[in-house]
Amino acid sequence: MALSSLLLKLRKLLPLLGVALFLVSVAVLIRELGRYTISDIADKVGAIPLSRFLTAVMLTFLAYANLTLYDLISSLHLGVKKGYGRTALVSFIAYTFSKNIGFTFLSGTSVRFRMYGKWKVGSGKILGIIVLNYLTFWLGFFALAGVVFTLWYPLTQAVIRVPFNSLQILGAVAIAIYCLYLFIVIIRKKPFRFKNLRFSLPGKTFTLSQTAISTMDWLLSAGVLYFLLPPVQYVPILAVFLLSQFAGLSSQVPGGLGIFEAMTLVILSPLIEADVLIAALLLYRVIFYLIPFLVALILFGLEEFLWSRLMRQ
Repeated sequence: MALSSLLLKLRKLLPLLGVALFLVSVAVLIRELGRYTISDIADKVGAIPLSRFLTAVMLTFLAYANLTLYDLISSLHLGVKKGYGRTALVSFIAYTFSKNIGFTFLSGTSVRFRMYGKWKVGSGKILGIIVLNYLTFWLGFFALAGVVFTLWYPLTQAVIRVPFNSLQILGAVAIAIYCLYLFIVIIRKKPFRFKNLRFSLPGKTFTLSQTAISTMDWLLSAGVLYFLLPPVQYVPILAVFLLSQFAGLSSQVPGGLGIFEAMTLVILSPLIEADVLIAALLLYRVIFYLIPFLVALILFGLEEFLWSRLMRQ
């Protein structure tokens, strides 16, 4: 009873922790940005080689194309067959809204219930798709973080300064969580029961497919930032990206805005000049977040318009 009470209190403190983290991040960014003028940052943006910029744009396209596979495999697993075109549309809009607006329940979840609901998909199936998508996202994170922070630790320790091999411990915990889940998937054949609910875990093949798709998502997303930076090793950038994104996502601040940038800036500034980092991070926010968000808004508005017009006929 005491443990549940403690967990409840900690849960109530999480929003305050997110706000505190956001305020600290804003302070860091204001301090760093105050050292440069807009023209200084614009010059650094202009100095990014065209080939690396175009590669970042291409990887952004591939990352969002890969995101559509989340809903595709989840819907097929649950027997929802609406075709790749419709599924991809829902997935792109929902994930883009979630990335930019945050508060997944009010953004991505609402979009899925709205769009799948119009196509006569039951609420239970929609909820199942959302849960499987969420699971896919974190399976890839834990698997990749485990590899990066344990097997590739020598490449990351030169960039991320932490005491007592903390990253290796973090990696070991991440890979342990992933392996434990995979072990349960393999040995558990009967459905789990919770009060009046029954649910079964996906099989090993589906879990490995989830892991592959989510891992590719993380690799491509980090690759966009990597190509906007000066030529450095990819693995340390990937490690910093995983840590910064985890901090941003945990805060529930929309898109990890400010937190992702501040943490990346603090960790990488000994390796890359601060103004170069700021320019790359601003461009990353535009390419990877804002432009897809504008496209998603247009697609969602157009889809709603066509649907309402169809309903009036």
